[in-house]
Amino acid sequence: MSDALATRDPGKIRSFQRVTTADGFFLICALDHLSDFQALLDPDPTTVDHRRTVAGKIELIRALAPEVSAFLLDAEYGLAQAIASRALPGSVGLMASIENEDYQIPPGARRTRLREGWSVRQAKMIGADVLKLLWFFRPDSETADHQRNVVRSLVDQCAELSLPLVVEPIWYPLPGEERSSAAWQQRRVDGIIESAAEAAALGSDMLKVEFPGAVGTDAEKSAALAACRRLDASIRGRPWVILSAGVGYDAFREQVRIASATGASGFLAGRSIWRDAAATHEPERRRAATAEAAARLAELAAITRAEGRPYRPALDADAAARAFPADWYRHWNSGEAARSRIAAE
Repeated sequence: MSDALATRDPGKIRSFQRVTTADGFFLICALDHLSDFQALLDPDPTTVDHRRTVAGKIELIRALAPEVSAFLLDAEYGLAQAIASRALPGSVGLMASIENEDYQIPPGARRTRLREGWSVRQAKMIGADVLKLLWFFRPDSETADHQRNVVRSLVDQCAELSLPLVVEPIWYPLPGEERSSAAWQQRRVDGIIESAAEAAALGSDMLKVEFPGAVGTDAEKSAALAACRRLDASIRGRPWVILSAGVGYDAFREQVRIASATGASGFLAGRSIWRDAAATHEPERRRAATAEAAARLAELAAITRAEGRPYRPALDADAAARAFPADWYRHWNSGEAARSRIAAE
């Protein structure tokens, strides 16, 4: 989606404005985690009930809200609870996940599981600015066409409601593949880029991507820089952000630096930021870990602003008047108009 195309839907424009900073960066904290969040709250996660999970998320949202442009939350433990408790300020944007997934990857080809009883329309009604899909995708798997259709369906549904869709492609091993091998690691880098390009071609508005490479050595950093440039060139001008995948904070900071230098417009990170705060149970140490999480967000924001690409598509006054004439609203966002926009993009 070029900036010109992005200005066709004022609903999506407004939504993106709410989840970015005034200068156009996505500084987003992910807290849509399910079982992996509960596992941090207690050595025995079976003792962590709904109330305790909600309390843990609300505590982090309150503490980290001053440092972010938006939160990504889930329907079960986060969305309604953060709104009703006023932990989520009105000035902070809101992204909602649509899937019922975590990062546990069982053997075999993956099929996306959407959350039962939860819909795109409900996400829009609760006040979500953006919808996010966790999308396990391998173009060489038996489920590839099914997974493509999941994205196509959500693109159509989101267009009907002028709700931007963020797709998060996740590359994963198929049976018989050894993920620790050098060959698989290189295939993963290529796969991350290919999957992002495919998600863009299917009509997603924004991409949340895995880091295509490693940052342990100078050679790895150089290769990752080249891979990020390939990724940026492949996604049709869509804005993209980097996810943390739970790596150590120092590694993630370097990933943000490299991604920003190659065209990323921010980050959408979770465990690498707040893992220690969630897993620390003694009150004084927990407060210190939470303060450290806020400091990490501030540091990542500074890196993003110094090196990243702001996402601020805009028309000047004359172009806006031409794009939206006096009676623009009479035909705006009808089903036919929405489908026409998707086809044009």
